[in-house]
Amino acid sequence: MPKLELTYKELPPCDVLVAGGGSAGVSAAVSAGRSGAKTVLIEKSTFLGGMATGALVTPMMKNALDAKNILTKGLFLEACERLVKAGGGATFKDGNPGWFNPEIYKWVLDEMCIEAGVKLMFENHLVSAEIINKEIKKVFFINKSGCFSICAKEFIDCTGDADLVTLSGISYESGKDNARQAMSLRFMMSNIDLRTFAKWLQENDKSGDSPVYFLDNGDILLSSAYTFEKDWTLKSFFEAALKNKDLKKEDAAYFQIFSVPGSPGLIAFNCPRLTPENKTLDPLNNEDTSWVLVQGRQMIKRISAFCKKYLPGFSSSYVCQIAPNIGVRESRRLIGQYVLTANDVLNGKKFEDSVANSNWPIDIHPSNINEKGQLRHPPKDDYYQIPLRSLLPKENEIKNLIVAGRCLSATFEAQGSARIQANCWAMGEAAGLLASKRIKEPVTKS
Repeated sequence: MPKLELTYKELPPCDVLVAGGGSAGVSAAVSAGRSGAKTVLIEKSTFLGGMATGALVTPMMKNALDAKNILTKGLFLEACERLVKAGGGATFKDGNPGWFNPEIYKWVLDEMCIEAGVKLMFENHLVSAEIINKEIKKVFFINKSGCFSICAKEFIDCTGDADLVTLSGISYESGKDNARQAMSLRFMMSNIDLRTFAKWLQENDKSGDSPVYFLDNGDILLSSAYTFEKDWTLKSFFEAALKNKDLKKEDAAYFQIFSVPGSPGLIAFNCPRLTPENKTLDPLNNEDTSWVLVQGRQMIKRISAFCKKYLPGFSSSYVCQIAPNIGVRESRRLIGQYVLTANDVLNGKKFEDSVANSNWPIDIHPSNINEKGQLRHPPKDDYYQIPLRSLLPKENEIKNLIVAGRCLSATFEAQGSARIQANCWAMGEAAGLLASKRIKEPVTKS
């Protein structure tokens, strides 16, 4: 049998090649493009946004000291403002501007990239990289049209899973002591009587776990949750459903919902969370992710039926979307010039080369249903910073690669804080600016 030989067609070279079109990737590509660099963004999906759109991770988590002191500005706030203008964004009463509709977000991100002169290439999968003298010269990828390669001067890994880092042979780590953050499979339900549900929450929420905010345009922003760990507003419904066997233990272990701006009657679910008792799931293992997809959809069937039967305002609701992608919180992490630590987060450490400010807590979702999660905060009214060195490989490794997003150089715990979308926007913007700067700098001969 003849050996299969793959022939790669070489595409025109670019200045900056961004791998991955999530929050960090879009931000990196836009900032590089606006700085004058010829920029190409390669994305495996059919749309931009990564976890925000593909895994339905909405809203973005709050990154602010208070309603007047937002810690992430720049391209992040521009994207939020564009969402509002497009009818799919809103700011909550606590100052969080990151409430959004994932479908509207897709075209907002397209527009930002196109206006910046970024070439978008969807449905592409990286397969290898050519390394010469500690520099990436080109990357190889495949799509329905065939096999291709493209050369660039600077590369930015925003894949979330550090795919380009791995293909380049750069140091990385994954998980900690066989522990992982849990994966989720999010979904949405529509045709909910949101006003009835909001009114019920206002009348019954005694602990503040189910805030409701009525906007002047008629939108209702709300959230609520349930776990086994405390007395939530929704506790009586879950106790009844568990007693009646309408829910299984794993269905009720973690439940969180948010309304969606510009979408009357729509609720986004930050669940189910997949946490089996007898194994630790690996987001880089295809057998595990395939199991998550099948098991997750069965859990959605039960959770949605529970909502229709028990929750006020949900009787005529239905599942309108199941996320096409699994919600992955952590997979691979670069081991770079600086490894951000839990102490850095908890002590509010500042850096001279900072690229992001954040006060999001260390937020660890356990991989086992019997374990409790972690939620440890930076000092009150303070924040920590992410240094540029946490986006750069070690000095003796690849010279022209920058990393941005949840695969930054951080410990398992610190990554549990740094991974939120606002931080990814900030890291991506800094990465794009650095890439374009390095291209413009004259080459120093030694």
